[in-house]
Amino acid sequence: MVEKEIVLLHMVDMKRLIILFSLIFGLTATACSNGSTTGQPLVVGETPIASESRLIDARPDWAAIPGEMAPDFSYTLADGTHKLSDLRGKLVIVNFWASWCLPCVEEMPTLDAARRTNPDLVILAVNRNESTEAISAFAPKVGVSFPLITDRDGAIGERYGVVNLPTTFFINRDGTIAVRHVGALTAERLAERLAEVR
Repeated sequence: MVEKEIVLLHMVDMKRLIILFSLIFGLTATACSNGSTTGQPLVVGETPIASESRLIDARPDWAAIPGEMAPDFSYTLADGTHKLSDLRGKLVIVNFWASWCLPCVEEMPTLDAARRTNPDLVILAVNRNESTEAISAFAPKVGVSFPLITDRDGAIGERYGVVNLPTTFFINRDGTIAVRHVGALTAERLAERLAEVR
């Protein structure tokens, strides 16, 4: 009888220990999370990642073309929510890319070098249809200093009429599109395109 009671007490203690360890593990996992939850802005190394974006200019036009106002969108970084239209007065590049697109990856250091040498240049790299987690895992491979923006449902890319990647839009200081460039940018081609922006 005494042996059965001892065994039962041990079983109760084991259940309590299992529950306690489960609670501790759950709290530790939450506390150690790196913030990769969708909707929470991240910074991976030097790279800001916008896990939230929203198309503002949802007119039914199929594509954004040179001479028109660049379709507006918002994106959320660690320092708050920003809009493309907030960048009027600056030279802006909106680059559409994906982590699986080798030419996209190859041109990123060229874009980053241009941004670092020209403080008036803003680059927004809008990802096509990949998750924030995938973008966060990819960011250390390129180590760029401009934002990588999640466009999970592809609404921004669709509004800009992006079919092939990479596709890059050069935006004038007044917010109009100066140039649409399809394909990877070399340093020389990038300099030529920037010369067309006013």
